[in-house]
Amino acid sequence: MATPSAPWWQRVDEAAELIASTVNAAAAQARRDGVYVPPDGTPAPRRRRHAASLRHLAEVIRAHRMAPGLAVDKDVVAGVLAGDRRYLSDPVAVVAVARASHHIAGVPFGPDDARRLAVAVGHLGTLIDAAREADRRAPDLLPVPRPSSELVRQEAELPRRRRWLPWAVVLAIFAAGVGSGVAGSRLAAGSAEPTPGAAPTPATGWGCLPSGVPRPDGALVMGPPGTPSVPSIRPDWWSNAVNMGLTTRPAGFVAAVPAGSTLPYEQMVIRSGITLIAGHRYRLDFTVTADRSVDVLLRVQDKRPPAFQPALMESLPLSRVPCRHSYTFTAGRTVTDIGEVTFQLGGVGALVVTVDDAVLVDTGV
Repeated sequence: MATPSAPWWQRVDEAAELIASTVNAAAAQARRDGVYVPPDGTPAPRRRRHAASLRHLAEVIRAHRMAPGLAVDKDVVAGVLAGDRRYLSDPVAVVAVARASHHIAGVPFGPDDARRLAVAVGHLGTLIDAAREADRRAPDLLPVPRPSSELVRQEAELPRRRRWLPWAVVLAIFAAGVGSGVAGSRLAAGSAEPTPGAAPTPATGWGCLPSGVPRPDGALVMGPPGTPSVPSIRPDWWSNAVNMGLTTRPAGFVAAVPAGSTLPYEQMVIRSGITLIAGHRYRLDFTVTADRSVDVLLRVQDKRPPAFQPALMESLPLSRVPCRHSYTFTAGRTVTDIGEVTFQLGGVGALVVTVDDAVLVDTGV
């Protein structure tokens, strides 16, 4: 019998399956409705070729330069369609295969479609990184291994009726501790326990800050609605989904997310008009609650499609218990008034999320 995946890798598998099924659906339509056309300047093949075959998809990607900076052949296409994580983790490859499938089928594939797929790939990458960290921490749940000769000697000294006890205890500890291992992986590497009476150093947002921690110091980038105010850009929280119930508050929002979406970016709450300066460090603080426990996606990004380059991208755990999060990050590029703070809430079913006291500050170089 196959060994079941760890819980953290099950989430990775689910996200990968969703991306692969989306691309495969487009490829299936291309095979059904498309026609094979050889690339310009290439003679017609002697044998009949099927539309949207692996070779055909790779030819279309190369001929129309759909994967800039990436050499795509039929093996890469096969990897994406097969759900291989090595290829599904590359947004250029995934978007290229989807775009080629739509091209062959004669179905439009616009910037919004590319953006949705790229964000899903980014979310998959976040889950993979978190799962690898959980794997790294999982051995901490087991005792330090000793030489086999030492184990044999101690086993021989035990009464026969008690020889099973040490291994039973190990298995029980491991089974009970898997959850704490996952939770522990959410703490930033190298972060220490906060000193009593002192504000803890914010890490990557994992865990909840204790009550009474002051707001971050620095130049205000995003605070209560109306700051910063950019005439051409919405200064308050808004949603990209017309079917979301959104109520803005003095320093946050309440979002009633409906069921039916499949990807995180289909249901977003956004704060626009953000300026980020390359090389500057930033701190984003907010308190969040939800009507059930689930993970969503948090991104600070620019508005340039199709990449929507992120400065911060994290999987955000929600629960019924209010949690004060603090994220620090360094901007890799300068974006003037076109940055966004986005809570991407789709793909997890119906959900009510409340965000309070959201503040983003520039803490300097």
